Amino acid sequence: MNKQIKIISVCFAILICIPVLICSGTLCFADDSKTYEQIRTKIKIGQSKQTVREMLGPPDKIIDSGKSNKYIWGPEEEFWDKIPMGAKMEVWRYAFSDGGLNLYFIDGSEKLDHIAFAPKGVVY
Repeated sequence: MNKQIKIISVCFAILICIPVLICSGTLCFADDSKTYEQIRTKIKIGQSKQTVREMLGPPDKIIDSGKSNKYIWGPEEEFWDKIPMGAKMEVWRYAFSDGGLNLYFIDGSEKLDHIAFAPKGVVY
């Protein structure tokens, strides 16, 4: 009886662990085949959040913050002065094998306001 319980327990553990390992692997590791270059021309200022999600899927991370720094270094330098001080920013982050993409939605906008891509290995 104890031997049967052990066998059932081991089988149950295997049945639970295998899907968990498979699912966690796909969630934890960036898809190296996905490059920003593949989608660069498809992402446009003014697109809706829904359109962006349909093209890229859900963001890897969403950051809600307010603009409090007058100066910034990085790809955001190009448009940073256009964002008013104190503006609420919703930043959607996407990781690609060739760098990181930040999409800016300002003051509750449902439309994409700014795009910033930082190539992998570039230091600002």
